[in-house]
Amino acid sequence: MTERPDGRRGLWIGSAMLGALGLIALIGVGFTAARPPSPWTAAASTAAILALIGAVGVGYTLRGLRSARYYLDRNGLTITWWPAVHVIPIHAIQELRPGPATPRAIRRWRGLRWPGLYTGHAWAVEEGRPVLFFATEDLPRQLWVVTEAAIYAISPPHPQAFREAFAERAAMGPTQRLSQTTVFPRWRQRALWEDRAAWTLIAIGGLLLWGMWLWLCLRFPDMPSWVRLEGSPEVLLSPVSHLTRLPALGAVTWIVNTGLGGLLHERERPAAYGLWLIGILVQALLLGALLQIPRG
Repeated sequence: MTERPDGRRGLWIGSAMLGALGLIALIGVGFTAARPPSPWTAAASTAAILALIGAVGVGYTLRGLRSARYYLDRNGLTITWWPAVHVIPIHAIQELRPGPATPRAIRRWRGLRWPGLYTGHAWAVEEGRPVLFFATEDLPRQLWVVTEAAIYAISPPHPQAFREAFAERAAMGPTQRLSQTTVFPRWRQRALWEDRAAWTLIAIGGLLLWGMWLWLCLRFPDMPSWVRLEGSPEVLLSPVSHLTRLPALGAVTWIVNTGLGGLLHERERPAAYGLWLIGILVQALLLGALLQIPRG
């Protein structure tokens, strides 16, 4: 027996959000590319980056919603919600019951939800165990699959019929004994996703790069057409427009080092850390070079 949650409303709203975020990103990128650095350029580029990050998150979530299905047989319940497949043995399911009537029944919510989508995880106050949400309905219209380890919140189109089908299959007994587990594709099993140190190094490099760009945007309107380059025994002048090459160089360095570090992380973790540390050093040096440029 395979049931698919009604994800039409969630997909429609999510697609509208994705389109709006994509439009904001395109407008921000276009404005930034067409204008010299300025506070307005800083605001546009910041909006573009945030919109792009949001679009990636929404797109990832929509991919999971499109794949959502619940498969029930005599051996157990399998919940597919990309990129994971959750296997719950029939003997591990203590009960199937409606979700709570009040949001106070859960706390420490982490995830995404909008009309037609309820995905993430929280803590069930009364049951004292985690709740994993794979639903398209609000709490009262969900069906909670209670096990000793966790609760799985789903939303089959016909909850009562699903409960009856479960009772029939549980009474028949399993043909094989499954293990309660979650299966991820190989790319999602990489240690990088859970490596906080790696993401911290990547984030520090990105923040230094962004700080350099914002500083240039704020200072650029007050700079003369030509600026004197410090640290040289001779007086060297450069067109102020050339200063944008420093953030551009930093961006290329950050992107390349992030990509190469990600490829090396699984087998050569110290080398990956080294690449990210070098990237941080490059960003710091470029930022320092910008800070040495006088106002005029």
